[in-house]
Amino acid sequence: MPNIQLSKLKNQNHEGPVRAKILTFLQKLAEDDTTPGLHIEKMQQQADPKARTGRVDQSLRAVLYRIDRAGEERLYVYAGTWAHDEAIRRAQTLVLQVNPINGIPEFVESAPTGIPSYVPQTVTPIVEDPTSDVPLQPFLKQFGFSHADLTESLGFDASAAEALLHATSEDELLSLAESFENEWQVNAALALAVGEPIDKIREDLAIGEKPEPGDDAFVAAFEHPASKMQFTFIDNDQELKNIIEGGDFGAWRVFLHPEQRSYAEKSYNGPFRLTGGAGTGKTVVLLHRARNLHHRDFKKRIILTTFTKALASALTRDLERLDPTVSLASSLGKEGVLVRGIDQLAAEIRDSNPELFWKSAENVFGAATEPRSKLVSNETGWREAIEDSDTVLPAELQSPTFYETEYLQVVLPARITKLDEYLQVRRPGRGVALDRTKRTLVWKIIESHRKASSHLGRINFAEVSAVAVSVLQNGSAVSVADSVLVDEAQDLSPIHWQLLRALAPEGQDDLFIAEDSHQRIYGQKVVLSRFGIRITGRSKRLTLNYRTTQQNLHFALGVLEGVQYLDSEEAEETTHGYKSSRRGPTPELLASQTEVDQFEQIAALIKTWIDGGVPQQDIAVLCRSNTKRDQLRAQLNDRGVPTVVLEPGESAAKKPVLMTMYKSKGMEFSRVILFDVSAGSIPNPVGLQNTAPEDLDDFLLRERSLLYVAASRARDELVISWQGYPSELLGAVV
Repeated sequence: MPNIQLSKLKNQNHEGPVRAKILTFLQKLAEDDTTPGLHIEKMQQQADPKARTGRVDQSLRAVLYRIDRAGEERLYVYAGTWAHDEAIRRAQTLVLQVNPINGIPEFVESAPTGIPSYVPQTVTPIVEDPTSDVPLQPFLKQFGFSHADLTESLGFDASAAEALLHATSEDELLSLAESFENEWQVNAALALAVGEPIDKIREDLAIGEKPEPGDDAFVAAFEHPASKMQFTFIDNDQELKNIIEGGDFGAWRVFLHPEQRSYAEKSYNGPFRLTGGAGTGKTVVLLHRARNLHHRDFKKRIILTTFTKALASALTRDLERLDPTVSLASSLGKEGVLVRGIDQLAAEIRDSNPELFWKSAENVFGAATEPRSKLVSNETGWREAIEDSDTVLPAELQSPTFYETEYLQVVLPARITKLDEYLQVRRPGRGVALDRTKRTLVWKIIESHRKASSHLGRINFAEVSAVAVSVLQNGSAVSVADSVLVDEAQDLSPIHWQLLRALAPEGQDDLFIAEDSHQRIYGQKVVLSRFGIRITGRSKRLTLNYRTTQQNLHFALGVLEGVQYLDSEEAEETTHGYKSSRRGPTPELLASQTEVDQFEQIAALIKTWIDGGVPQQDIAVLCRSNTKRDQLRAQLNDRGVPTVVLEPGESAAKKPVLMTMYKSKGMEFSRVILFDVSAGSIPNPVGLQNTAPEDLDDFLLRERSLLYVAASRARDELVISWQGYPSELLGAVV
């Protein structure tokens, strides 16, 4: 029986009926390639003797490359399905070869045998600006790349190297990158565009020694890490069915960048952190890693967790899409992969042994604690505790957000239960300096809050996590997990990190952390080393964006300019090197003078997209708040544009989607409108008023991050609307 190797090519997003025919053809090919109905045929003139075509139906033919191996099953490389004449042309002119420099399989355009060989010149001439006396310089000149760097070190042919070296702008260079047939070429060109060193590009593409020629080298080349961005071996009929019916030969389920694959497969002696901007594939790596850990040892207890229950539901869905054979654990401590939101994990610890949980609560609250049934948010009760105080508080101690943050960042992590302990505790990262007198005042408010919570039978999410940590640390010496994988780690609190550290024992593959400090839209910055999580020397960054276009990425990153972000080890987080493999239109700025004008323009734009054939569920309008969202929904409905409010993890109905910017995290849409990014709307004026002065800078960083998250949801087109004046946070991009 022949083996099948699928290749990822452009323009192969076929409709459902055609996908079904392709699947049937490939299934028959894998069973017996001599079946007469397949019509596996050579061309009269072809540049590659391996090339064949096969009959999919009366008008469509598959392009194949047959590799015969001594003593081995025959191998067919499937290179797409095309209309009859185009399939013949491609099979005649497209050569499948192993790149002689980098050892990566690639398709190369060539002339068929018997036809005069002619390679079209793709060199782009340097175009001079007619209004300037200074000729335009090649864009790559600033980085000092040479012709030999591109040809002898990376493997570009002379024609492609010349074209890249003569491109006079980033835009021209990115257009060239988009036109390349092979994934390794696209990735290398994008890396050149941001000035990545040649050695770094070779490392990322796993380019090593020059390959040996011959068919054996051909088969070995398909095992090259970079080949797996474009080629995948089909092990069984079900895998073939999953890929073909998925409808996207570039699906994240199948093709991984070699750098991503390395992080998904490698073992680490201790915690590992993977960073990267929105859309760089951090979650994809986590899903593949969860699958790989599971198949490496089916008895392993693996936890895959994230910030919210909704995001966890999306992870469960995607893990099942990636590999339906992965066993999903039903509860903590069970074999398989357990997918939960971080607060769900704490709740499971509470519910699995309520008696032990409430007994352990004494370690958190300092006194025997009766079971409490009312679960509340972390902000609940602080304003009332301040108002009930019989002491006149100084201005800096009158903000509810100050107490909430102090409780989450200092009191709960340190298990403080008495004033004496609070007077002595270190408070790193807290903006307000507190002397003994002020600490005493603060502790009175905290005590009042705790007494009220006890009286009312309430407990907040952070307190549940704190007690859960106590259960794990003191209630049982048995660990409940072997490996913990963490998504959206930038939003987790100190108590969350203590919980994660307590779930799995320190050791090999204990913690794998995916985060992007630029996407922190909840909570305060956390330094991992303070919670026993040391990642020095075990941290890497992804830079290639797979979701959005270069134009949208440029806008989203522009929102972050001019301010400093720190990562979880207090090092500055940079956006240098971020790039996209796709191009599209420049984001549209939709300025309005009045509120009504803004509603009219958005309604008209959505109608234009729908009339142009954009599926309605691929359109999303993102709002700063629920109030803005509901107001907009009513106004759009009055203008003949019915919409649906979508919650995270839900499937969109066939209507344009409205949701808050917060809830858009983890989602993507073809067309995205950021609604009312106006001065006075963003930053959130209520948040500005309620934020303690020492937390104001961090609040503004989170507001900026929220815009970045929202802008990076757009795959193709991005529109930003405002009325009056735009938000100050758009200063760098408008």
